[in-house]
Amino acid sequence: MAMSWRHGTVEGVDADQILARLDDEQALVATTVGEPVGVLAGAGTGKTRVVTHRLAYAGLTGAIDPRATLAVTFTTAAAAEIRGRLDRMGVHQVQSRTFHSASLRQAQYFWPEVYNTALPQVEDNRAPLIAQACHRLGIKAHEAVVRELDAEISWTKQTNVVPENYVDLARAEQRRLKYLGLDEVADGLVAYEDAKQAACVIDLDDVLLCTVALLAGRDDIARKVRATYRHFIFDEFQDVSPVQARLVELWVAGRPDVCVVGDPDQAINSFAGSRPVYLETFGASHAGSVSLDLTRNYRSTPQILDAAARVSTGRRRLTAVRPSGAAVELCPAGDELAESMDIAEWLAQRHRAGLGWEDMAVLFRTRRQAEAIRQILADQGIPFALQWDAAPVRPGVRLSTLHASKGLEWEAVSLSGLSDTIVPHPLAVGSAALAEERRLLYVGMTRARSFLRLSWPSNSDGRPVAASRFLAPLL
Repeated sequence: MAMSWRHGTVEGVDADQILARLDDEQALVATTVGEPVGVLAGAGTGKTRVVTHRLAYAGLTGAIDPRATLAVTFTTAAAAEIRGRLDRMGVHQVQSRTFHSASLRQAQYFWPEVYNTALPQVEDNRAPLIAQACHRLGIKAHEAVVRELDAEISWTKQTNVVPENYVDLARAEQRRLKYLGLDEVADGLVAYEDAKQAACVIDLDDVLLCTVALLAGRDDIARKVRATYRHFIFDEFQDVSPVQARLVELWVAGRPDVCVVGDPDQAINSFAGSRPVYLETFGASHAGSVSLDLTRNYRSTPQILDAAARVSTGRRRLTAVRPSGAAVELCPAGDELAESMDIAEWLAQRHRAGLGWEDMAVLFRTRRQAEAIRQILADQGIPFALQWDAAPVRPGVRLSTLHASKGLEWEAVSLSGLSDTIVPHPLAVGSAALAEERRLLYVGMTRARSFLRLSWPSNSDGRPVAASRFLAPLL
């Protein structure tokens, strides 16, 4: 039975109910439809809520056809969250996908039409192929080496860099690697492509490139895709890469009903090819566009927001909706072991005060830092679950890197290892890289709802170390 999306109600939900759940800033975003809209949505301002309510409201009022609407985000979890919320509001036919999922669907459908064969199998784990490439070049394929080459492969594909240009462009971008030289990476890129071709597979980043090639090279295919989707919303737009920006351009094709949502103050993925400039220049590149702001933070206490703002060099300050809470704790420790012991005691205190273990998190800059705190938590009998790229399968304190914490929140957060030898990361060279490291700290701090603890060792490997330079405004 077709859904009566043009009549203002769907399964007992009406448009007025949708708007009643939003504040005035959020409602303005929800009701501004049919023209290019750029939304700067600060941390904790209800971005996912606004995205879903905007889609629901537009569908209920007939401003969009949900069946011709594409919502794009960066993670499968975020895409599923959007679908789930829309389902609960009675809007079931919006396509909510990641960039890779939407691209794969189109590439698999149209590839046979162009090449008379199915799209090659997609290999979502590049590590074995990268290891083959390393062995061919005589490079020991340690896990860290494979991970580093994997990151460079992704960067080249997301920014459309060919292997023969890699060295010059990597130098221009001031990319700093720990285990491989730039020439070794350039050779590795070629060897990886050879290994991939021999295996008759493509990788996830290739999917984006294949889709761009199909849409840019065949007007008939582009027309079919554009006939399918007429309304667009793109989440986390500060993380868009050049290849993804090209996809957006090919999908939208100058049509007016496009909304992008993001936060330049949370742009922390330039190492992977993202460019916040696409969000920052959206208004200038889309004639007649409307720029809107979400500035009311519903997540964190005023104390946490104030500390995060003082650490950040962001251009916008957020207004806390929640009442005053506990002071942010600044906690130097004698060394890494003492710091981990102090963190464990702090978590135990919070738990005794009534917080569930799963309502707390320990965040750090690098995975290497996880080992000390993980051992201490185990010794103290505190349940924990590492949170890297996927949701943990067991309850407990969430032990995560700052990068992997983005988009998540906890009642109490401990940021550990905030010494000037770790934050900023030693490989962060140049003003742009240092600015991103500062934003990374800001992201970590704004994961906390009620309690925030910032700690660092005063001594590391027998040598004195200072607190991160980014903490200076708080000390």
